[in-house]
Amino acid sequence: MKQADIVLPGKYSEYGFLQDFITSFAESEGYSEQFIEELQLTLKEAFVNAIRHGNKEQSDLTVSIRFIAEESCLCVSVKDCGKGFNPDALPNPVKQQNLFKLSGRGIYIIRSIAEIITSGDDPDGSVLTLRYIPH
Repeated sequence: MKQADIVLPGKYSEYGFLQDFITSFAESEGYSEQFIEELQLTLKEAFVNAIRHGNKEQSDLTVSIRFIAEESCLCVSVKDCGKGFNPDALPNPVKQQNLFKLSGRGIYIIRSIAEIITSGDDPDGSVLTLRYIPH
């Protein structure tokens, strides 16, 4: 098992640091280029959601990401300073009435690639944990 953590200021401009961290971690694990791209996409969505919805765009709050690589799976937890949410309660973005909304697709995109195994409150915020089957 390999674990790696990164804590970033809650600013959209910090995604470049997360992107480099993801690439470095994933390459060290020998993940395929396609999987790394999928990981980048889902974690960008989770990072943006953590800033926008969790931290309410308060740049003094942080977003923490933990990677745990095991033999057959990768779990990634994204923690913000918010109150949490129920991903099952979100509107379906592919339903007719939601097609032209400007937001609401992040969790849908994440679910198309990763399994959401937990979403809930932590004493210091909200945590979204994703499980991937690397290839």
